Amino acid sequence: MKLMVVDDEPIILNGIIRMIEKANTSFTEIVGASDGIDALHKLATFQPDLILTDIHMPEMDGLALIKEVQAQHYGNRFVIITGYDDFAYARQALRYQVVDYLLKPINKVELVGVLEKVEQTIRIEQRQMREHDLLMLKEHLLYDMPYEDMPLKPEQLHMLLPHPFMSILVFQSNEDTPLLTVERMKQMCNVLSEMQFKAYTFQSRFFRQTVLILNGMHVPSEAELQLACGDLVASENTQNSGLAIGGSGRFMDIDSLRELYMEAVAAMLFNRHFANCSISVYRKDAEPMGHELAIAQGSDRLIALEHIEKEMHSLHLHFPDCDHKFRLRELFLSLVNDRNQRVGTILNVATHSKTTGQLLPFERRPEHSQPHTQAIDKIVSFVEQNYKLDLSLDVVADHVQMHPNYISMLFRKEMDLTFLHYLHTFRLAKAKQFMQDHPDWPINTIAELVGYENPRHFFKVFKKFENTTPGQYRLGSSSI
Repeated sequence: MKLMVVDDEPIILNGIIRMIEKANTSFTEIVGASDGIDALHKLATFQPDLILTDIHMPEMDGLALIKEVQAQHYGNRFVIITGYDDFAYARQALRYQVVDYLLKPINKVELVGVLEKVEQTIRIEQRQMREHDLLMLKEHLLYDMPYEDMPLKPEQLHMLLPHPFMSILVFQSNEDTPLLTVERMKQMCNVLSEMQFKAYTFQSRFFRQTVLILNGMHVPSEAELQLACGDLVASENTQNSGLAIGGSGRFMDIDSLRELYMEAVAAMLFNRHFANCSISVYRKDAEPMGHELAIAQGSDRLIALEHIEKEMHSLHLHFPDCDHKFRLRELFLSLVNDRNQRVGTILNVATHSKTTGQLLPFERRPEHSQPHTQAIDKIVSFVEQNYKLDLSLDVVADHVQMHPNYISMLFRKEMDLTFLHYLHTFRLAKAKQFMQDHPDWPINTIAELVGYENPRHFFKVFKKFENTTPGQYRLGSSSI
């Protein structure tokens, strides 16, 4: 973690830094600043998790520094240093979201205690933010939620996925096979973390899928996957176990994650019916993958046209959008065609979209459909009654007994916005009403009342949708 210490007395400044360094806290990156002006210059390039600042300093005192830091969004956690004579001044600083204060002369035990308390708070918030970001990533991958419709900035994704190689594995359970347990998913992630991979998992009970996202300096080798997945990746096909596994991975951009997921789903579908191995990995011949896993050759049996037709129908549930259906069919059929060429079967399946459209026609959405007003009303009614809860597309779908993709499609088609956009809009309307009716209520309280456990998340969503901060909005509405 990063820490900035601000004090105009060099002896005190250096003494505090030495205390922290010797205490072996989690604050391993420490920058000192001689006053408020110096601190602002350094904050332009150094973004600390915590700022420890003296109150009395020339040119810019501690409170003025805190106000400016908050205004420029350089930081939001502060601990102030003060003397006994300034105790009333210190109490005033608590109004500016100062988390604690230290009295001079600085006591090492008290200093370390304050830092440990702040560290624990930071870790809790980081875990909450990571869970939120993973939920947004799930909405994007599974339900094709556009990045621009989500309170998820590119820098947040890069914090989750900082390395250049991305891989996705899809574990598909049939109706008689339970999803992977939380313990099993944690075990896989722990093993992969030891191999220097960033590893994340999430599940969808509607798709009966467990999705594993890997981020590292290379695509995982077969041996690395075998070690992480254990008996899930066995030497024999997993069809008898009710589990199909498909994957894809390469050097790529975060914006192409949806495509990578579609490749993994196509490989999983191929694995379910045509492979004699436990895992199939999509191979993009035009782009070498480094540690590439070859798709295993199938048996010499003929691939019947009706067999592929049956498989095409199962794709509709995952990808209701016609363009994505075409793309997934192309990916899937390219694997089938590659398999045919390898084993010499008599059916040659073309992969061009027009050809596949003639060979394997599939159901399209009508261009003009009647508004599904009853379904929309049911969803809206549930949200209006439960907006304070931790709602996601899966949660709402579970309660209204509709498929999450169906809900997503309805909102885009009938309301011209995404479900997440509607949820945020409704919550923010409630928040603005609370601010107008109760101007003395803390922002954190209002955030919690409208369904945002993390005040920082509420601030980001409010700023994105309203183009102003909650505090600025309240000041503006109170002056009307």
